[in-house]
Amino acid sequence: MKKLKEQCEMIYELLDACNEKLTSEPSNIEIIQLRGILYSGVELYDEAIKDLDKVINSLPDDEDAYFLRCDCHYNKGEYDLANQDYLRALKIQFPDDEEFVKGYTEEVISKSTIDNNKELKDLKKTLEYEKKRILISYIPQLSD
Repeated sequence: MKKLKEQCEMIYELLDACNEKLTSEPSNIEIIQLRGILYSGVELYDEAIKDLDKVINSLPDDEDAYFLRCDCHYNKGEYDLANQDYLRALKIQFPDDEEFVKGYTEEVISKSTIDNNKELKDLKKTLEYEKKRILISYIPQLSD
């Protein structure tokens, strides 16, 4: 429990540092992305989505931003938006997979719907894995 409290305090300290850095460099996309990750980590999903929207607008091929925004939408219960971001992240992650590109055009992505609990559970499992991978790559000290 003590370690969890320390990690939470560290996240808020990092958030403060990001906000301070962004006052002098408001368009620093790496800091904006880190802040989005941190907001997601403390379940401030609306704030995280705003930051991840900025990242995606600046770096439209950043699959991590799509996975993270997908996680935020999922946790807010916005499953169709989560599914759209998930499919976009996969499209970026596997650009040479001809079958995937054929099957999941932007039209399919924009009209996606999640119909069943199995699909939701599968998406949740994938998001948990991706979020851990992204957090470890951005904030290695949290993995200890």
